[in-house]
Amino acid sequence: MSFSYAGRVPRLITANDFDDARERAYRGGTAIAETLRSWATEPDRYTLADGVSRAAVLVEAGENFGYAGDHAEALRMFEAAREDGGPTYVDPRALIVQALYQGGRKDAALELAEVLRRERPSDVNVFLVLGGFFELVDEHRAAQRWYSMGIRAMDSGNVAGSESQYETMLIGRARVRDELGLRPDTLDDAAAIIIERYGSEASHGT
Repeated sequence: MSFSYAGRVPRLITANDFDDARERAYRGGTAIAETLRSWATEPDRYTLADGVSRAAVLVEAGENFGYAGDHAEALRMFEAAREDGGPTYVDPRALIVQALYQGGRKDAALELAEVLRRERPSDVNVFLVLGGFFELVDEHRAAQRWYSMGIRAMDSGNVAGSESQYETMLIGRARVRDELGLRPDTLDDAAAIIIERYGSEASHGT
């Protein structure tokens, strides 16, 4: 007599599976978000391979729910990622700020952002995520603050980051300061030089 164990052994989710799912971001709607949520929350059906962080899968699920407009479920995923405590590309609280704001809880979002600011984040992605988000929703003063804090943190050596991340914050800061009608300062001048350089490289096909 033979027995089938089909469906009894959890499917192994590999790093390649996770990478493939992330490549479908923005395009998969709620379907990819629900798949990612299942990977992270249904251990009887799925097990994560070494190197695939449950918290990272939860964050990816949350971001995809957010892309699909389900900010309440995005918030649940980000909160679960924070509770999990595993490695993610950014402190999940930065993403919770977004989900709260987009879910209509603006005051709670700004309060959490202030908590993060007072903690002086050590992760450059917190500055990038919050600067970019506040710029996206036309909170230009908040965006300027987060970009400026990130630039200062990298200048002081307290926060590590790449040249491209630094340049992104410089350019973002210059954009929002222009929206605010502020006169250019030395950092804005530096951003203009970077933009001009990229434009020159593009025109020469490099």
